[in-house]
Amino acid sequence: MAIDAARKKEYNDLIRDQKAKIDDLEKDIKMMKRGILEDKKLKPYLHIGCAAKHLEQAHLYMDMNETSERMLEIKNNGFLDSARKNVYKIISELTEVVTLEVDEPLDFNRDQLDSIKLFNPKQRMNLNKHNKKLIERLIKAYGENTKWKWSFPEMNGKMVVLAKNFMDFREIQAIRDPREEFYYDRREFLDTIKEDLLDASNQYRNKFELSTKSNNDLLYAVYLLESLRRIASLIGDPELVKKAKSGVESYRSRMEADEKEKQKGVTAKK
Repeated sequence: MAIDAARKKEYNDLIRDQKAKIDDLEKDIKMMKRGILEDKKLKPYLHIGCAAKHLEQAHLYMDMNETSERMLEIKNNGFLDSARKNVYKIISELTEVVTLEVDEPLDFNRDQLDSIKLFNPKQRMNLNKHNKKLIERLIKAYGENTKWKWSFPEMNGKMVVLAKNFMDFREIQAIRDPREEFYYDRREFLDTIKEDLLDASNQYRNKFELSTKSNNDLLYAVYLLESLRRIASLIGDPELVKKAKSGVESYRSRMEADEKEKQKGVTAKK
């Protein structure tokens, strides 16, 4: 379908406005980056602020793609790729706050958690919600046949590990009064993390089975389930402990079987 000049001009005007918003957000990020170098106490909060600005940028890039699809009937993969890069920038900023360590005790990052006391449980939960929605939107925008399909399990996996590391499990143990201000926010956040750890582990298993055949993917699935098992043990959920443990044993057995097959192949060639 031919695009008339008026439609093309309207599209360019809209895109220009959206690009200007992205540029303004970039200025905000640069200002916060300067603050990170100047104030150690504010540093973690400024990293969170940068992540929030990158999230806004990512949505603007996807808005621009939707504008292209609606007005020009063309998917703009360049805009989607920019949004995808912003997701990794979000991950990078949040990694500076709580790290991406997954195979660790639940309270391993106590120093980091103590440095963000003012970032309350509801805000942490909402940050995770926004990050999840962003990734869901990005995956839907790319569509099923994208070359990035098997990068999404990694993206999701990193986000759920960050969410886990933002959760203060000591508070979960200590604060059991429903009248406490953030009691229900903590519980909702905890339930989300449990569900997402299981889902992310399944995604890595699928990546192994349908794409890479790499034991590294199964190993990461194990780490995610081990984290889930620790959480289930902490909150006293024996059924979830059993489910996570069963998954770990299944994945480890699969890795051992694969290693034996590889050794057979090496021996047969000699």
